[in-house]
Amino acid sequence: MFNTKFEFKKGFFDNNFNLAFISIIGLPFILIKKGSLDLTFGCIIFTIYSIIIYISLSKIFKITIFDNRTEIINIFGKKTLIINNNILFSEEYYRKEKGDGITHTLKLEIKFPNKNIIIYKDEEPNYDKLIACCKEKYKRSNDKSINYRFYIVPILIVFLSICFLFLTINCFEKKKQDNLKSIQESGYVKLHGTFQNYKTIGKTSTHILIHLIEYPEFEFSPINLKQNPSVYYGKLNTKGEKIIIYISPNEYMKKIKKSIPQKPYDKYIQHHIITTYKLE
Repeated sequence: MFNTKFEFKKGFFDNNFNLAFISIIGLPFILIKKGSLDLTFGCIIFTIYSIIIYISLSKIFKITIFDNRTEIINIFGKKTLIINNNILFSEEYYRKEKGDGITHTLKLEIKFPNKNIIIYKDEEPNYDKLIACCKEKYKRSNDKSINYRFYIVPILIVFLSICFLFLTINCFEKKKQDNLKSIQESGYVKLHGTFQNYKTIGKTSTHILIHLIEYPEFEFSPINLKQNPSVYYGKLNTKGEKIIIYISPNEYMKKIKKSIPQKPYDKYIQHHIITTYKLE
């Protein structure tokens, strides 16, 4: 049985990063548009949450330092015993930016074979005991080399995010081709409706979304607003006015009439938006 010299642990609520994670816990709700799941920005949400979750989990641990070895327990309860001679540490002065200015503190980095732990003196009440134990049990090192194994998971997350992005772009292209093909075969569909309001998108208001009283679950997006802004803004100024919107047979049959099945990219990529080609 080993004699315990020092025990140190970090829980979920013991660092500001995880507290920040809690503050954005509701971020995925932006994927819900008009009552349906919209994965248009799914790659961004996936990247943000995957990185945050990965870093958060890596900051939850418990280490127990014995005479000749150290035990590490991660968030999943996995225990790893490491000989103390194989563990390095370094300490340096560090300037931290806070909301009220600059804080000067000490930064302790403990380098295990498969994990690095960074602790700041101004955040840890037991810092002095921990650094004393490190000086007694571990080897001091000023080696600044990078252990690339620590970056395998973040690199994998970024790779999957890029794949997700290209998949989203491909979905947009397929929707566009389906619309154009149906227009070439059957012409435009005239959709009669009652103007309710519109909202502008972007700082320069170069894109708008039109709302019709008869179709509250959809937003109609003109593709030629830049070329004909006066046509749209001239018509869209009186609530209750009858207007005619030209859309593709593809979206009409899938979303309005619902007579043909939607494909996955119709359901999950801007399902609530219908492309508008003309307005009368």
